[in-house]
Amino acid sequence: MVTSSILSPADCTPQTLADFEKLVIEAGTVDPQGLTQRIRDASRLLFLRESNGELVGVGALKHPLLSYRAKVFAKARATTPPDEYCVELGWVAVAKSHQGRGLSRRIIGQLISLTENENVFATTRADARAMRFAVEYGFKPAGKPYPSGRGYDLVLYLCNARRASGGSVT
Repeated sequence: MVTSSILSPADCTPQTLADFEKLVIEAGTVDPQGLTQRIRDASRLLFLRESNGELVGVGALKHPLLSYRAKVFAKARATTPPDEYCVELGWVAVAKSHQGRGLSRRIIGQLISLTENENVFATTRADARAMRFAVEYGFKPAGKPYPSGRGYDLVLYLCNARRASGGSVT
């Protein structure tokens, strides 16, 4: 059975933070340079663990600086002002051994449920599967796909404070 916990980085042990970072790096979609500090600066970290304690999934809510948000919105050529989107959903990663079980949906759903009064942005690979996830949670693409610098394109997604569907997130 997989259980979840959502913690402030300040409430995590150094080993817990290192395990989070390791899983994010294994996913291969994030620049590892400076990642340790960026994880410590996140507002909430989500951990999915098997009953034996094995970490099998992670995700985060971040409050990045306006300079970072402005850079991302500019790369995507988004017309929406970045100062309206202060929360970023990111670092959603599931261990290879547990992929295909709906755990990414669970991570995203639990984190998004904490942001109902805030505008949220996220970036993800420009592929059909990732795009379906985004739309399921009320995210809409903004601007144009742009190079990640890691061999694939990214798409900026925006989700307004009150989900357009008005439905609940599971």
